[in-house]
Amino acid sequence: MKFMVRIISLLLLILLASCNKVPPPPMVFGANVWAGYEPVFMARELGYFSANNLSITEYGKASEVKQAFLKHELHLAAVSLDVALQLRQDVPDLKIVLLLDTSKGADVILAQPGITDLKQLQGHRVGMENTVRGAYFLNLALKSTGMQDGQVENVLLSGAEQEAAFNAHKVDALVTSEPLRSKLLEKGATVVFDSARVQGKMLDVLVTRDDDLGRYHHEMVEWVQGWNRALDYIRTQPDQAAQIMSKHENVNASQLGRKIQGVEWIGVQRNRELLRGEPPLVGDNLEAVQHFLLERGLIKMGTDTAALLDTSLLAGIAP
Repeated sequence: MKFMVRIISLLLLILLASCNKVPPPPMVFGANVWAGYEPVFMARELGYFSANNLSITEYGKASEVKQAFLKHELHLAAVSLDVALQLRQDVPDLKIVLLLDTSKGADVILAQPGITDLKQLQGHRVGMENTVRGAYFLNLALKSTGMQDGQVENVLLSGAEQEAAFNAHKVDALVTSEPLRSKLLEKGATVVFDSARVQGKMLDVLVTRDDDLGRYHHEMVEWVQGWNRALDYIRTQPDQAAQIMSKHENVNASQLGRKIQGVEWIGVQRNRELLRGEPPLVGDNLEAVQHFLLERGLIKMGTDTAALLDTSLLAGIAP
C-alpha cells in the first residue's frame, strides 16, 4: 500500500511540474525589408511556418537589425556578411548558419553622362552612404581595374541626399542600388561597374548565437525549410510569387523585376556546397571581408572564419 502511495505521489509531482512549466518565449527572426530577404516574408504569407513559437519582425533599416541582435531582441537575423563579422566582435558565440543571397548586379556604380569607364573616375568624387557594404563594394570595383581607394574622392551621403547630389553634379558617380539606379539611368547615368562582375563576393547571411541554436533548433530548421520552399515556389510559380513580393515591397511588377534581377538567392543544396568542406568554398570570401574590416579599423581582431560557420541546420533537412 505504501508503495502505491509513493507511486501516486510521484506521478502527481510530475504532473504538477509539467503544469507549472513555463513555455519558452518565441524565437524571433528579424530583417530589414529588401529584395534579398523577400523569400522569408513570402514563406510567412504562404503559411510555411507552422511553429507557434516562431515570430518574424521587420525593420526599416539594416542598422536597426544589427542593434536588435546586439540587444538579444532577436534570436535569428538576416544581415550582410560584413555586419556579421562586426557583430562577432561583441557576440563571441555568433554563428553563420545559412547563406541567403548574393548580389549579381543589385549594387552598382553609376556615373554622370559621358563617363563610360571606371578608370575615368580617377581623381573624381564618388558619392556613397556611410556603410561598410558600400565601401567594400567600391574597394572591390577599384581593385578589379587596378585602382586604389585613394584614387577617388569619397563623398558620404545619406540615402535621401544621393539623387539631389547626383543631379546637381556635386558628385561624379554614386555607389547605389534600386530604386535610385533605375531613376538615374532614365536621366542618362551610365553603369560603370556592377556586382555581377564580382558575383559571389557580396553576401547576405543568417546569424544566430550558439546557445539559441540549441534552444531553438526546431524553429530554426523550420525557418530554413520555409526559406527553401519559398525559393521553389518562386521557380515554379513565378507570377504568383511576383504578386506576393510586389505587395510586400509596395511596388509594381516592373519595379519588383528590377529589384530582384540583381539578386541570386541561395538554396539549401547550394549552401551545402559552399559551407561544407575543408576548407569551405565560401571561406575565401569571409577572409577577404575580414581583411577589409581589419585594414579599415572596423574590427579590432580577426577570428578563424571557418569556426563561424555552423551547418547543423542543414543536417536536419532532407536532401
